[in-house]
Amino acid sequence: MSVKMEFPDEYVEILKSYAEQNNVTVQTAIADTLEFLELKNEAFDHYRIAVEDPESYLNDASELNAKAIRQIYMDLFGEDTVGDMIHCYYNPDKLNVLLMDIVYDDSVTLWNIIEMFHNKIPGLEFSENILSLFYVHDRFDGKHDQIVELMEWMLSDHEDDGFSTAGYYESIYDEPDDEEFFDDDEYYEDFDSEEDDDDEDDVEDEGINVNEE
Repeated sequence: MSVKMEFPDEYVEILKSYAEQNNVTVQTAIADTLEFLELKNEAFDHYRIAVEDPESYLNDASELNAKAIRQIYMDLFGEDTVGDMIHCYYNPDKLNVLLMDIVYDDSVTLWNIIEMFHNKIPGLEFSENILSLFYVHDRFDGKHDQIVELMEWMLSDHEDDGFSTAGYYESIYDEPDDEEFFDDDEYYEDFDSEEDDDDEDDVEDEGINVNEE
């Protein structure tokens, strides 16, 4: 049974303005916002992200090929974090949606993820400890299943068509190890012999040989 939601007129105008500014339908804006309010304070270490028409978020995108666009998005979500492994797929001739599967080395809050991408609220789906983000114009236009199927294909064993990129980003929180390790055979101290007028024999003092000439 479907439930019809009604909002006061002033709320409707706010939603229309928000939808226009973010290039989404009003229905998508409502769904995205409700899902975000439910999960906004949560943190996850595994995200999947779909960005429809990824060129529209970039400057001078007409001069960029698919590989360059993939790299820009990977850097956007991968750099300056706790460390992460990213698999990215984008072939605009197949589907004009860029896909990323991101496994972070530690949990990252949803707030931090959204801050990486224009503070725009996406559609959200949580399943099997994975949070999926959908930056799309219309959540209800029938493309959702296509996006999910393409993501599953990207993560499966398949013949490489040349439109995938993967890479690991080091954590910015890893501090270099300042300790120096020495080889006992190479680093040692020489002790000079001391002259003792009272004894002509070798004297052993705390492991140090003292010889008199």
